[in-house]
Amino acid sequence: MEALRKVALAYYNSGTDEERRLFNQFFQSMDKDGNRRVSYREFSDFMSLQAHDENMRTRDFFNQLDIDGSGRLDFKEVLTLYYILKSRRPICGRCRIFITNEYFACMRCFETGSAAYSICLECFGDKGSLNHNHVRSYFVDNFSLLESLRKKPLPNHQ
Repeated sequence: MEALRKVALAYYNSGTDEERRLFNQFFQSMDKDGNRRVSYREFSDFMSLQAHDENMRTRDFFNQLDIDGSGRLDFKEVLTLYYILKSRRPICGRCRIFITNEYFACMRCFETGSAAYSICLECFGDKGSLNHNHVRSYFVDNFSLLESLRKKPLPNHQ
């Protein structure tokens, strides 16, 4: 999670005034009592209202975000959450944990524009069921998926 926090902070620091304003709005909408710290209750209420994945509403996920272990999320920890949500970081389709590092994604789903399906390294490596309708040979790691985009231009970057 520390690496994600650094990425989020880099985006925030290099972002436009408008992007920083949007994050500050996000932070304020979560910090109901205005004390610049987000409790688990504030976090849980916000995530439920925003209809985010139930696996991202848990105490365990909150604790992962709470890097300093204070029991409350500070500015940088909420910034990490914002980055996770905006970048659509995946939840493992099999074990349902939040994936913080490398993972495998279904290339077939990616190419057809259907809902993304990702699976963590541990679940992919154990050779069990993927809980998905496409076979294992359609899965590639996230770096290979990114590299595959070199072969075809993105629609809005032609």
